[in-house]
Amino acid sequence: MRQGRLTTRHLAEFPSRQPLTIVAMVALVGLALDHQLAQSISVWMVATAVTTLAWLLMCWRTSKNESPRHQLLRTACWLGIVCFVFAARHASDEARYRGATIDDVLTTAEEPTVMVAIVDEPVRLQRDALENAIARVGVNANSDTSGNLPPFQTRLIVRTESLRRGTEQVPFTGRVMVMVDGEREDLLPGDRVKLYGRIQAIPPPTNPGERDPRVAARRQNVHARMRVDSAGQVERIGAEGGASSFSLVTRLERWMAERAASARQTILHQVDSSQRGLALALTLGQRDGLDRTTNERLLVTGTAHLLSVSGLHLGIVVLLAAAVAGLLRLPTGASVTLIVVVMLFYVTITGARPPVTRAAILLSTVILARLLARPHHPLNSLSLAAILLMWWMPSEIFGIGVQLSFLAVATLLMCGQPFAKALTPAAETIRVEERFDELARDSHARWRRVLLVTGAYVGRVLWYSGAVTIMALPLVWSQFHVVSPVSVIINVLLSPLMALALSAGVATVLAGWWLPSLAWLPGQLCGQLLSIMQEMIDTAAWIPGGHVWLPSPPTAWVLAFYVGLLIWTAIRPSLSLRMIPRRITETGLLIGWIGVAYALATNPAALPSGTLEATFVDVGHGTATILRPNQDETWLYDCGWMGNANATSRGIEDALWELGVTHVDGIFLSHADADHFNALPGLANRFSIGCVVVPPEFLNGEGYALEQVRQTIRRHKISVHTVCRGQRLSHPDPSWLDQIEVLHPPEKRVDGNDNANSMVLKIRTPDRDLLLPGDLEPPGTAVLTNTPRPRPGGVMMAPHHGSLRMDAEAVLRWARPLETVVSGGRRAAQPEVTEMLSAAGGGVHVTSLEGAIRVRMSIDGDLQIQAFSTQPW
Repeated sequence: MRQGRLTTRHLAEFPSRQPLTIVAMVALVGLALDHQLAQSISVWMVATAVTTLAWLLMCWRTSKNESPRHQLLRTACWLGIVCFVFAARHASDEARYRGATIDDVLTTAEEPTVMVAIVDEPVRLQRDALENAIARVGVNANSDTSGNLPPFQTRLIVRTESLRRGTEQVPFTGRVMVMVDGEREDLLPGDRVKLYGRIQAIPPPTNPGERDPRVAARRQNVHARMRVDSAGQVERIGAEGGASSFSLVTRLERWMAERAASARQTILHQVDSSQRGLALALTLGQRDGLDRTTNERLLVTGTAHLLSVSGLHLGIVVLLAAAVAGLLRLPTGASVTLIVVVMLFYVTITGARPPVTRAAILLSTVILARLLARPHHPLNSLSLAAILLMWWMPSEIFGIGVQLSFLAVATLLMCGQPFAKALTPAAETIRVEERFDELARDSHARWRRVLLVTGAYVGRVLWYSGAVTIMALPLVWSQFHVVSPVSVIINVLLSPLMALALSAGVATVLAGWWLPSLAWLPGQLCGQLLSIMQEMIDTAAWIPGGHVWLPSPPTAWVLAFYVGLLIWTAIRPSLSLRMIPRRITETGLLIGWIGVAYALATNPAALPSGTLEATFVDVGHGTATILRPNQDETWLYDCGWMGNANATSRGIEDALWELGVTHVDGIFLSHADADHFNALPGLANRFSIGCVVVPPEFLNGEGYALEQVRQTIRRHKISVHTVCRGQRLSHPDPSWLDQIEVLHPPEKRVDGNDNANSMVLKIRTPDRDLLLPGDLEPPGTAVLTNTPRPRPGGVMMAPHHGSLRMDAEAVLRWARPLETVVSGGRRAAQPEVTEMLSAAGGGVHVTSLEGAIRVRMSIDGDLQIQAFSTQPW
């Protein structure tokens, strides 16, 4: 190989050294082809047959003096066979999924039903039942009704047998995800159950930027979802064909579910209550016990993978088993047996989740190679795990969790054994030099050797952590909207504690089974270690600049990163850069990609000049309206919804990120009802906010949600402006605020509740007005309608979410809108609401029926109204 010349020697050697890696990449291409083209299985089978015939003809014509071109074509045909076979496998899986008959009768509207089904997976418990139930029924979070709700929900995946249609049970096929308000851990795979609840097809996203729940449901092979209000509405009516008819697979699933449930109960009984959620996530992979706040802090610090059971956790458990075997001086056969038993035990108690299964396959190949005294390459082993997973669950490979898991392991393997060392002729020389360095270090004083070893270890671990963070950056940024530089350091600090806590957690489970009287000891140790980890994570989450929330870069640019990375990895060992060092070149390329990605992600969505845009976000029973007077400025009118007990901002933040927003110029808060402001803390954590505009006495009220808002305003130093009828805001761009007129409340509050004193805004364009009245109701309605009327033919948001109790007739006569938008939940979807608001002849749009509603008023008088559910933008 001549210095400075790019050759193909490395590429030529790669297939012989990494055959399974090539097969895995081609198989992934096959899955992606059918994922994008969605062809029938017959198309791919024909392509497979044609390619196989071509390969056989080439093999038949093979001679001793075969040309390189002929070899290349034969290899291409063989890889084409692999590609088309996996495409056919994906098409077969899609056809089986689409063949479920339950999709033929369900719509996205909930309907009451009785379902007979078979439990198909181990049950899972999850938190936030209170929030989900409140959002569903539309009751106040502080009411007595909410106090009777259970602390957990049970998540069931069932295989449908029949649904009640009219008065009869009609047979159907398909899988349904059932959420039960209550605990039913007694159910096992294979149990036959009767469920009373409300069922619906998986709905599409209703707001711009939201993830499509149908995609996640498809990966889980789920066709519909059902809600059951209490544990008593789930009746076990026996097993499928009786307990004696269970198949071997079902028996194994039931046994694994029982072991996992037993391990869960052991953790719950032996670990301190404040750390049980973390202990369940770390030891068993059951993340459903974590609250939203903890989940978010894990996300922003880049430490979520530490509590997502994967190959890292299985590797730690296997290393502990190997250490025990070494201490006991077991022979090779006995050591391998112990390791395999421990590995299977851990796979069992974690429910054989895909990341753990993938790691088990990887470790099994390593163990088998050791037993057979055969060499193996870690990337080949990882590729074998990928091939088996892609064949077993073709759709799972498109999930972000699986992608990040494989990417992290591949990065660690590449960092541990770079291609340059593995494949270049200088590899042996480098190894000899490393031995000389080691001998030189041994001649130093003891304290110096300790410092050198410690520094080398810390540097190596930081290198690994940084490499994984950089490789995962595009995917994490694209999917979760967060970039977390602090993760490089916090992962290094937490890893030893995580290994100890995991060991203590596994020991707690083992002791709970065999030595219950001693299980408290490792349980307490696990809890203490997790407490320290949680404090470190909480501290890291508040470090200034430790993480940044950003809109996602385009998918094409993310794909360009990984395609470019593959190309660079292929040519790097044989590429000589004399003018610029390779490390500087790589750093420059990375910084360039990040810079372009940031520019593309934060580029504001296009808006025609002179156009006012108002997007009514679908938040359920609540209000959030995004106002854009121009392409570079963004305001909000209200931001909240009923049942948002965790002060999150989902839906609203997705819509803002889709617009490329990182800064909100201001938020108008109409009145002190929580469903109009309780998303402010979540928004303030993700976006910089210029100011908050409120009516008089807004911040003087009582209640936990309002106190959160006051703390958020103080912590983020957000300026507050109080306005009433006749007042205006000062702003650097008066052309925008001059369009806004505060119509209500007057300076002296109206005798009535906060609704009667809602802030009412009129936003003017040259030909039309936009009216935003909050939750205005009598006696405030009478005060408003005695003020000068707006121009007819505008757009009005229905007061109080279209409540039938408001004085709709008086408001409609006064406002004379051409179109009315209702921001509300299930109650607003009632036909009576539409009839009431359309009585004056105007059109009515309801967010719970049509998704987000976008209104555009142009300078030439054009009015455009677009519903996201029918015309996504």
